[in-house]
Amino acid sequence: MRLTGEAAEDAGAIAEALDGSSPSTVLDFVWGPPAEAALAVFQGRGHASSGADISFVQIGSLAGATAAVPAQVLRSTNIRVRGSGFGSFSFEEYLRQVPRYIERIAAGAVRIPYRAFALPDVAQAWEAAKGGGDRVVVVPR
Repeated sequence: MRLTGEAAEDAGAIAEALDGSSPSTVLDFVWGPPAEAALAVFQGRGHASSGADISFVQIGSLAGATAAVPAQVLRSTNIRVRGSGFGSFSFEEYLRQVPRYIERIAAGAVRIPYRAFALPDVAQAWEAAKGGGDRVVVVPR
């Protein structure tokens, strides 16, 4: 799915990708207008009577520091919006959890799809990053 920055188009792309279903969890690294489009699509979905709900976890703000959350979305949707990052947990909890994540990474249990590009191919890497998909990494070769 590729978002354009146009609210109506982005909401349509998100709705099409969901194909009538509701996500149980959204990990939002971008916030801003893309989050607004997603929240508009979620309106009326995830009703408590169906046992479904949506957990919207705000993690980053690559597309903007603010996003308008329509009151109707909150009233018509069984949705929880929360943040994740420094401030949402104690420093002690962070210190307790980090070794577990490092162990998982070292064991190969965490895999992040990526495409590597040599430094001379940085223009090609930039174009690849615009298209979404795997993370793009530029490496000196």
